[in-house]
Amino acid sequence: MIPALLMALTQPIWSRVDEAQHTDFIIQLSHGLYPVADRTVVDPETIRVMQSTGVFRFESPGSYPVPDVTDLGPPPAGMSARANANWMSRHLWQLSYESAQTPGYYVLMLPAWWVADSLGGTVVAVYVVRIINALLIALLAPMAVIVAWRLAPGRPDVAALAALFAALLPGLALNATRVGNDALAAVVGGAVILMAIRWTGGAWTARRSLLIGLALGAGVLVKLTLLGLAPAVAVAVLWPGSAVSTRRRVVFLVLSGAVAALCLGVWLAINLHLYGVPVPSARTNRLSIIPPMPFDLRYVPFDLAFFVLSFWSGEPLGALPFAAGFVALGSLIALIAVAGLLRRRVRGGPEIVALAAIGGMLTVALLLPVAAAFQFAAPGRYEYPALPVIAALLALGVTTALARAFARRTLAGLYGIAAAGILIAGAVGLAAEATPAGAQQVVPPAGAVAASSSGDFEGVAITVDRVAFESGTWIHVTVTNSRSDEVEWNPAPIVAGVAADYARSTHLPGDLDPGETVSGWIYAPVDARTNQSVEVRFRDVAVDGYMTVGDVVLQLSV
Repeated sequence: MIPALLMALTQPIWSRVDEAQHTDFIIQLSHGLYPVADRTVVDPETIRVMQSTGVFRFESPGSYPVPDVTDLGPPPAGMSARANANWMSRHLWQLSYESAQTPGYYVLMLPAWWVADSLGGTVVAVYVVRIINALLIALLAPMAVIVAWRLAPGRPDVAALAALFAALLPGLALNATRVGNDALAAVVGGAVILMAIRWTGGAWTARRSLLIGLALGAGVLVKLTLLGLAPAVAVAVLWPGSAVSTRRRVVFLVLSGAVAALCLGVWLAINLHLYGVPVPSARTNRLSIIPPMPFDLRYVPFDLAFFVLSFWSGEPLGALPFAAGFVALGSLIALIAVAGLLRRRVRGGPEIVALAAIGGMLTVALLLPVAAAFQFAAPGRYEYPALPVIAALLALGVTTALARAFARRTLAGLYGIAAAGILIAGAVGLAAEATPAGAQQVVPPAGAVAASSSGDFEGVAITVDRVAFESGTWIHVTVTNSRSDEVEWNPAPIVAGVAADYARSTHLPGDLDPGETVSGWIYAPVDARTNQSVEVRFRDVAVDGYMTVGDVVLQLSV
């Protein structure tokens, strides 16, 4: 409980992993409105906290232009895939897009939100919901102990190690304590797994079938990814044992599935009312800053690497200090556990159910990006509902692979010290990040020389008149919008193949009013002096309400 509470109280508001939009779903419901993911703009309460913290989107504050909070609205119709991705990269923050999720968690948080918001306002309510999430994930360690006792009866060493792995997981403490449905999904998923493992091979009854089907259905209403536990439920119900015939077990499985499907039907009916279709993926898949992509084999190792990294250390990657070393330690422990489990071999139905739960959640996590045309990578937090069995199997595998108690205790001690150290250091480091980066006063670099290069796109003119080289490349730009309507552009160009650093540059606006001219210094962390000519590419200048998007390319002689 302590690690979770530590992260709940010290990580900044907002967590950049969509906490603002998760919170906004609750706020919208508290005002009697069920938001439409691609049409409803975030509530003024949400915007006020965004402005006070400087956190509008996934990137760090100060690394992108501060959005114009007076220019809110749904995405324009008829955009190309490229234009849509660019609009989303600049405006997705203003949509209540987490309302595409199943609503169970957000509805359950309403009473706590109403009370906390009325007593202390939005920020206090955010902390109250975070604390609730922290208390929820504190239940996962006892669940892991129960699973460990079922898989290895009479082995207190296995139970203790399982509790350690479940209680001290930095990624879980970081991501599940923000406002969001991951904490409740992990707990409900753990409850489903406990029922499945406990009843495997037992005398299944209609009552048990109804209970586990209702638990799975409730879990799906909390987070759709819990459908990945369906294989574990199926194995548990169908596993032979007692006097229940196979035919009767199939009937019980159908009963469980029907109850879960009935729960899911609530969400499908809501979608049918709001979107006109039961599953609005054609619309919600456009809520991405990356355009749809074809399959590429290079994506597979990237996806797996992101999954492993974010499982152990959370998102955004690098948010916790020393995360790389901890991920290496966690991965080593996982490899040792796998070796131990292979040596031990699977024994009985409960272990098969545990493996089915892990495999089912892993499959869902890795296939969701495929269904979304590879617009995102699979986050490791999708596996947290299986944490009770993951922790128990890690403990069982490690104790099997390491025969000596001293080796097991040493490894457990290293893990505990590393996890606790990262969480404590993270609490200090994350708290410092809570202060938003203000407007930066850029000092013109010494030794700037005259340069001359210009380009134009649909009435947007960009000119470079000076260049300097000081720990990188600095270019002085002037941008003029001679059109009669607003245009949007990216003030961080690609310089000699390297993205400019907006945080170290003049904080130019991302939108230009009709007739407006802005100028400032842009810094790129690349030494371009070795090139006779440097390409400076200003990507994705958007005009005509994003009906036309193109680049402005300058060739700069140095």
